[in-house]
Amino acid sequence: MTSSWRFVAHSEARRRALGFAKQAASADCSVLIVGPTGAGKDILARDIHQHSKRSKHRLITVNCAALTQTLFESELFGHVRGAYTGATVSKRGVVELASGGSLFLDEIGELPAEAQAKLLRFLADGSFWPVGGSEEKSVDVRVLAATNRDLAAGLDKTFRADLFFRLSVLTIVVPPPSREDLRSLSRVLALELGERYRTLLPAREVSAVGELASNGVYRGNVRELRNAVERYFLVRDPERTVEQNWRAACALDLLAQQGAPPHDDPAAISQVHPQEVEKLYDLLFLTWASETRNARELSRRIDRSLPYVYSRLAKLGIKPKDLQNTEILERASAKIRAALAPYRSAFLQLLKET
Repeated sequence: MTSSWRFVAHSEARRRALGFAKQAASADCSVLIVGPTGAGKDILARDIHQHSKRSKHRLITVNCAALTQTLFESELFGHVRGAYTGATVSKRGVVELASGGSLFLDEIGELPAEAQAKLLRFLADGSFWPVGGSEEKSVDVRVLAATNRDLAAGLDKTFRADLFFRLSVLTIVVPPPSREDLRSLSRVLALELGERYRTLLPAREVSAVGELASNGVYRGNVRELRNAVERYFLVRDPERTVEQNWRAACALDLLAQQGAPPHDDPAAISQVHPQEVEKLYDLLFLTWASETRNARELSRRIDRSLPYVYSRLAKLGIKPKDLQNTEILERASAKIRAALAPYRSAFLQLLKET
């Protein structure tokens, strides 16, 4: 069992949320985590699992928003061979795979009514029927759920009241991070991303990045903050100051949003087009794909729909099954880097301090 909690809490409201999470970790009840997108609900769920008596077993995450009505039952409860067209082999569902551990149902508020009824039956006693199966099965699994919606406000209209009360034995409200939270989170992210980019930043630079990042406004909260810190590593030049590199990272974001350089340098404008900027984001998308290795996890990581992920993969000539193939992803990344190579000096010109 790990001794550290990854959820960052400096503000009073987030410390309160962490306190409830520590109580939940020592219990074994269902927990509903409520808060805005990117506030850290998934991190808190992982912390609860890792500090619980179930920590030696698996925590399996399901993004409910990424599942269609027809896929939900098979994904959760599995199916037997021949249960439907295309079911050529039997498959265990995630509730069975998580037995002894925890099941984290992210974006639970997006479940359609029929799926809610099937989930309710399972929560009642831990038993279920695989799709097409002839035998009932039982598992011992703890359910954690999260949503950015106010489920209580729509009971029996958009969300079943009986399911809500099954899930919310303990409800934890996670508020957006405060400026102090952002400062600490940025430092943690700078250290984590530094390892991945093989660029270990000195302590002073980590501290400076945290201070600069804490001044921003992030509608996507922690997820958007992570993107901002990652852009810092994409444009970081050791010859520039931390402040200059941070402004360059912000300029890159602005450049992509506007589809035009945030800068009136005619030479730079003539050399770089929005297509090249889009390639930078393709490169970042492939980095996330290499980390998640799964379309649904990638959808959750970038906070976009599953169809969007499939569309972006298709644009890059990658099939969902190829996400398990490191060689294919590396070849795709190398191809984009080669395409961007002629524009390196132009990008630096666009992003440098004027």
